[in-house]
Amino acid sequence: MHAPIKTIHDELAMTRSPRIPMLPGELPQQRLTLVKDLPERPADWSVKTDSFAEDVAPIAMPRSARYIGQVEWAWSPMNMRIDAYYLSMCSHHRFWVLWAKGYDDNWGEWMAPSAVAAATRCGLGSDAAARLLLLAYWQTQCEQEVDRFHWVNEEELLSAGALTEIANAAWRDPDDGETGDGP
Repeated sequence: MHAPIKTIHDELAMTRSPRIPMLPGELPQQRLTLVKDLPERPADWSVKTDSFAEDVAPIAMPRSARYIGQVEWAWSPMNMRIDAYYLSMCSHHRFWVLWAKGYDDNWGEWMAPSAVAAATRCGLGSDAAARLLLLAYWQTQCEQEVDRFHWVNEEELLSAGALTEIANAAWRDPDDGETGDGP
């Protein structure tokens, strides 16, 4: 048997529905991962988060958006949050856009994705843009007193180790350099 041939269309059509792991063996490795440092933030890089990101984002997440990964907050059996993240460009290809899609456990379905961060392209590749946009978004979450996620459910564009390192940088305690709770 021959392996299926990947086409450029397969590479571009990266949007997929996230899958919530139900067994511990389905989670990606959470620790002991060598990751590269966060990319240098360009001097002229401008980030907009939350409702400001929606101003530059397309009306809906494009099908070409790349799946970054999924993280979970599990505060108690009746109180949790699962977010899946995607990266795309705006329709004019001038901005990178970070999309978040939450899971509604009451209805058992994924909510519509929303643009949570956007930034000028500044020559950044998708890997660097995903890292810096997630860092900016998670820093705003930290400022809103959302604690650090508890684990990574899925990895795709970024590894579990990279997502953990970004979280470590976002939830760093400015007083002593320590990170908040979590793996």
